[in-house]
Amino acid sequence: MPVTFITTLVLSIASLLAAIIGGATGLGGGTLLLAIIMMLVSTEYVIPLHAALQFISNGTRVTIFWKNVNWGITGYFMVGILPGVLLGIYTFTLLDKSTIRLVMALFILLSVHLPKFKSSGDTNLRIFIPVGFVSGVIGIFFGAIGPFISPFFLRNDILKEELVATKATVQFISHFLKIPLFGFIGINVFHYWPLILILSIFLITGTLIGKKLLNKLSKKHFKNIFKILLTLIAIRMLVGYFV
Repeated sequence: MPVTFITTLVLSIASLLAAIIGGATGLGGGTLLLAIIMMLVSTEYVIPLHAALQFISNGTRVTIFWKNVNWGITGYFMVGILPGVLLGIYTFTLLDKSTIRLVMALFILLSVHLPKFKSSGDTNLRIFIPVGFVSGVIGIFFGAIGPFISPFFLRNDILKEELVATKATVQFISHFLKIPLFGFIGINVFHYWPLILILSIFLITGTLIGKKLLNKLSKKHFKNIFKILLTLIAIRMLVGYFV
């Protein structure tokens, strides 16, 4: 993976914006960062690099909201995600790079444009076992599991701060598990530790800024801009696949 000055600059800006978005709205920061990484990085390093960066970003958020984490949900999620990531990494080794890149682009389009369902808020916490399993599988291919898990956190028994904290915690665990698994199949993202270190500064800064902006941004306007941006990026990836 070539790391040029332009690559570092674009990823730095993307990391800052993604962290601000994630901290301020909880909507799609990881998906946006994934889309930018897809444009600049060779396929096999897209998810490992995204995992390393989101590990730092979500880790910062967990530290800030530590007292609000729901450990019951987190525990059930961990039970499911462990076998999920193992199945996911095994499947990943069976697919060619072009197919993986195609499904990433399709995932972005679907996550942006498919109707979102809402949880009733009354389901047993054990629902997070299968949610964790599916998250483990798709996280290996798509990196950003936020679009999938978000509806399950819209519960009557979860407060706003608890939602932010717990969602960040389960995503933190997801990214933590992916890094060594990709290393096990020969994709060691820490060969690029200088880039990760630089981007970490922007991720932490963006998260702190996002916390200050929490509930001060117009989510309606943000969603529209966000959808347009991700749609254009995904279309570009699909054109590159078929042309």
